[in-house]
Amino acid sequence: MFQFKDIIQAYGFSDIETVHAADELRKEKVDQLRERKISILLTTTILERGVTFSDVQVAVFGSEGPIFTEAALVQISGRVGRKKDFPSGEVWFFHYGKTKEMIRAIQHIKLMNKLGYEEGLLNDG
Repeated sequence: MFQFKDIIQAYGFSDIETVHAADELRKEKVDQLRERKISILLTTTILERGVTFSDVQVAVFGSEGPIFTEAALVQISGRVGRKKDFPSGEVWFFHYGKTKEMIRAIQHIKLMNKLGYEEGLLNDG
C-alpha cells in the first residue's frame, strides 16, 4: 500500500493518506477525507461497507485478485453516489485481465441501476 502511495505522489498528488485495519489513526484519516483535508485515501478493503462520503470516486487496484468477489466489488462500488447532492460518480477497476467476478459485479450494478430508474428511485439529473 505504501508503494502505491509513493507512485501516486510521483504523479503530483500530495494530499494523500493510507489507512488499514490496524491503523491507530484510522478514524482520523477517514475524517480527513470527509472534511476534504485530503483528496485521496488509499485503503485496504476496510471501507467497503458502512461508510458514506460526499462526492467520492473509487479505484480498485488489483481487482483481479481473489479477495475481490462480485459481492465485494459491488459493496466497494456502492461507496459512490450515496449522497443526494452527489448521486453519481466514477468507479474504476485496475486489473490484469477481467475476471468472472468483475463481469458479474458490473452486470449486477447495471441491473440495480436499471431497476432504480424504472422504479423512479434514480433519475438522469
